[in-house]
Amino acid sequence: MVRRRRLTVGALVVVGVLTIVGLLCAAVVPLLGLASAWNTEVRKERMDLSAFDPGHLIDDADFYDGDAMTADEIQRFLDDKVGQCRTDTCLNVLRTTLPGRDKIVSDATGETVCEAYEGGELTAAEIIDRIQRACGISAKVLLVTLQKEQSLVSGRTARDPDDAALGAAMGARCPDTAPCDAGQAGFAAQIAQGATDLKSYSASDFMRQPGTHWIAYSPNPDCGGTDLTIANEATAALYNYTPYQPNPAALEATWGTGDSCSSYGNRNFALYWALWFG
Repeated sequence: MVRRRRLTVGALVVVGVLTIVGLLCAAVVPLLGLASAWNTEVRKERMDLSAFDPGHLIDDADFYDGDAMTADEIQRFLDDKVGQCRTDTCLNVLRTTLPGRDKIVSDATGETVCEAYEGGELTAAEIIDRIQRACGISAKVLLVTLQKEQSLVSGRTARDPDDAALGAAMGARCPDTAPCDAGQAGFAAQIAQGATDLKSYSASDFMRQPGTHWIAYSPNPDCGGTDLTIANEATAALYNYTPYQPNPAALEATWGTGDSCSSYGNRNFALYWALWFG
């Protein structure tokens, strides 16, 4: 006859405790996600731009940090910010091909713009990480740019991005008055081109450099602008990439809409940088 072992009272208590702990953990994990989202929204609502300095949008050390995040850290950040993805094109689940590229050296200065890198079938996080290290542009900067250009990191678009949004992910080679360069369309190409452009302004001593420059409020010349003293190379790169400063109406609106002369690119860069990494 087979004799069945009976659980002692102590064993039953242990099993019960472990079961309760498991149930609590299962309940706490989603609550932590909700708490994080709630905390971000509270911080977002409380932000203001009373201390906004258009001449110093970000420190050089933060901007040109090619080791700012690991691929795993980028992946966790995307998982947290994207949330519940509805398709296979969200950045936290996207896989696409990054073509390999040789080293890029400036003809004007002889400085390295981007190191060579290998291509492959990679996740979005791996592509961002690979390009950050090759070009020396922080993954945090790339993430903020993806958000301020096409809302690909957080929000409704991030949970269901279409081909158009991914094709112009970084706004690279996408002028205000003409279609994007078709040769630079696609997520991987946009990350590579965007980071290359952001680095080339300093490495090639190209376009605006630190100093005083006239910066318009919008593409409409009737909207005017001001002379602006650009404090560092990183801020100069951002104004070369997005050549407008926020006008008083855009600053007063914080996250909202200003007036017909408002532009939002560099305002939103500063806001998302402060919200996520400041």
